[in-house]
Amino acid sequence: MADEKIIFSMVGVGKTFTNQKKVLNNIYLSFFYGAKIGIIGLNGSGKSTLMKIIAGIDKNYQGEVVFSPGYTVGYLEQEPQLDDTKTVREVVEEGCAATVALLKEYEEVNAKFMEPMSDEEMARLIDRQGELTEQID
Repeated sequence: MADEKIIFSMVGVGKTFTNQKKVLNNIYLSFFYGAKIGIIGLNGSGKSTLMKIIAGIDKNYQGEVVFSPGYTVGYLEQEPQLDDTKTVREVVEEGCAATVALLKEYEEVNAKFMEPMSDEEMARLIDRQGELTEQID
């Protein structure tokens, strides 16, 4: 029953900015494995601050944030700092370099099928193609 396992908890979390503006006050959250969560609120109500606390980017808060062992969180900034010297494609490929490398090797393996080879080499190539297909999927 992995879907009933709580993988994240936030207990009594609060956040006050240096100008004494309290943006989060005594927040309690728990997320089940596989849950789809939406955060809705007015501008300035603390949505981004809450996400930064969950992601571990903002560590200056009151309360407790706990992930179950073996689980992590990623964070995609609303306005990321991008390298102006790179194209959009280069930035995206950098972000998914592992997948790009798999696709490149997959294409190389497929191209090798056009070359003459022994039955043993063919079997190894087919096995590698299958492994790459699983990883890409």
